[in-house]
Amino acid sequence: MRGEPESGTAAGQGNVRVSVVVPVYNVEEYLEQCVTSALDQTHEHLDIVLIDDGSTDGSGALCDDLAHRDPRVRVVHQENRGLSAARNAGLSLADGDLVTFLDSDDWWDPTFVATLVEALSGHPEAGTAVSGFVRMPGEASSMPTRTLRLYSVDESLGLFAGQHHTLLTISCAKLFRREVIHDVRFPEGRLHEDEFTTYRFLARAPAVLVPKHLYLYRQRPGGIASQTLTPDRLLDAVEAAEQQERDFRAWGHPAAAAWAGDQALRKRLRLIRLLASAGRTTEARQQETALTAAVRTDGELPHSLAVRALRQMARMSPRAAAVGFDLATRSRALIARAGSPGTART
Repeated sequence: MRGEPESGTAAGQGNVRVSVVVPVYNVEEYLEQCVTSALDQTHEHLDIVLIDDGSTDGSGALCDDLAHRDPRVRVVHQENRGLSAARNAGLSLADGDLVTFLDSDDWWDPTFVATLVEALSGHPEAGTAVSGFVRMPGEASSMPTRTLRLYSVDESLGLFAGQHHTLLTISCAKLFRREVIHDVRFPEGRLHEDEFTTYRFLARAPAVLVPKHLYLYRQRPGGIASQTLTPDRLLDAVEAAEQQERDFRAWGHPAAAAWAGDQALRKRLRLIRLLASAGRTTEARQQETALTAAVRTDGELPHSLAVRALRQMARMSPRAAAVGFDLATRSRALIARAGSPGTART
């Protein structure tokens, strides 16, 4: 374990070129704050790639204006193809030694890049540096350490497959070495692109965690994080968890594979209920069949007793398991609300 880096940029580290991939779609109101936060970084050697993904407001013109103001900014305009395609386009153009992702309605603390560059420079074995983030408005992400710490691949995947899943899953609030990203690309047409992708970066090299909240994550109406949970979104989440389980099995990480399998099970049970409540009976039955097949390929993964019982129920009756899981979830939510501060009790 090594000490926390000082803010600023150490001698020689300022020469490290960092590519910043910024997908842009209809964020005229927030884009200037986002890009300005990148241009104002204490680490100045930046390659900022704005991918205008077919914006229909003034975002595209603002991208061009920002590029005219500072030669570190480049712009590509393309037809609307979605977040993954925009990130992939940025990756194909990025020429920095290190790469990071910044969503166009978010912004950075001025020391974000310098702090993560220094963390990677001090840990040459690490492929990823991870910062905490703050939801705006909202709370700061929890961190597994109070001091800068290097985590092995096994340890990083353990954090991913646990209470720090969101911190390790989002592709933003991280700085990657190019060789860690290499040939991995975000899946186009998916709604949970980070769930399919970021863990693959973490599996390639250790990660260094910086216990500072340097990424500001805007919560806004109409943003991706605020979108209603639909069957299509939930199906993507199921398939991402199943991909994780397969990969973790193949890579020899049984605990992470068990966690991913548990997530796939719970999400598919929710999906069955969501489809049934929407009157999409045929699709619900298809998911019941898929669930039955999934729980029969359990292997010897270290599931908890509660999950083993749920999987056994799903083998016997997927529909009953979905109903029971839904009722249990609702009951837990009611109990949590009843026990929260300020809640009236009768």
